Amino acid sequence: MLLEVSNYVYTNLLQSTTKRDTMEDGFVDQYTANNDAGIGTVHSCRYSKQKKPVQNNDFLSCSTSINNGHIKLYGIFSGFNGGDYTAKFVMNRLVYELFQENPISPTLPPPMVCKEFRRRFENTAERYLLSNADALNERLLKMEDHSEAGKNAVSEINQKIRQGTTALVVLIINQDLYVLNCGSGLAIAMNSENPVQLNTNLHDKDNVKENQRIRALGIDPDTVLNPTRAIGDLQRTHLFEETEAFKNAKGPPVISTPDVQYFRIDPAWRHIVLLSDGVVQNLKEVEVENIPTEVSVRLIEDHTLTSTAQALADSFARKHLDAFITTKIFGKMSGKIKELSPIVPL
Repeated sequence: MLLEVSNYVYTNLLQSTTKRDTMEDGFVDQYTANNDAGIGTVHSCRYSKQKKPVQNNDFLSCSTSINNGHIKLYGIFSGFNGGDYTAKFVMNRLVYELFQENPISPTLPPPMVCKEFRRRFENTAERYLLSNADALNERLLKMEDHSEAGKNAVSEINQKIRQGTTALVVLIINQDLYVLNCGSGLAIAMNSENPVQLNTNLHDKDNVKENQRIRALGIDPDTVLNPTRAIGDLQRTHLFEETEAFKNAKGPPVISTPDVQYFRIDPAWRHIVLLSDGVVQNLKEVEVENIPTEVSVRLIEDHTLTSTAQALADSFARKHLDAFITTKIFGKMSGKIKELSPIVPL
């Protein structure tokens, strides 16, 4: 089974969305939902470096679980900087790219599936950029207007183009499993002995490869906020030279290039667990060195997939909270973020 765990706000993907979504909305709705994924949510909290609770931007995780014949897709799209629209846009557009725009054939060999999976995700990123073309053009014009109204208009546009989303997507074709990651989400295969981390290259500054990539651009990694890969976040992916720390950079500090990895499903695997970027960050903050092992210890099967997912999310939340309570730091918790957990059976 597949278990998704996220510390962003979870909403039903079949809900109606805002007017901004109309061009890319509804593709997910056209497919049968898999009933083999459980999702649990709990309130969480972010802390400052002084270990004090801080207020957060509204985050939104979109989670999808669909069945298209011989192909199953599961994913978490974790919006940031108010990126609920971006998360839903990317979720729907990727489904379109995979299943409607020259759909991926289940007969393709694994290397071709990996290539197509990556290409269609990059197409989705390009489509999102094009959807913001009018806003970027308007911003360019408004920047020449030095009046208060002009400055306010630029500020509003900046809020929009800062929105971004990471993605962690699993594609299952018969007994073949593909993991696409753009961000620092984590996919783990669970068995009765040792859990298997399916994607090892998490896209944050702690990752040696990402750190080296950023340094090669002439950028100090300490000036780059996580995540280091995402769709959207246009001020860092396309307008990065406007930022003082990046003005002489050879390229953008944040890119939309995903990693795609292929596995043959091991008969010993019992579940696939997906952890969103936020959950991974929470676990790192409480100094969990081996996240797959932590998940294995805390994953206890309950009566249903949903209750199993909920129990895992609750366990993570308690661990995160306890780590800060024991330091005698108290304060009002922010309820803006939630942990979300889906589970998928194999």
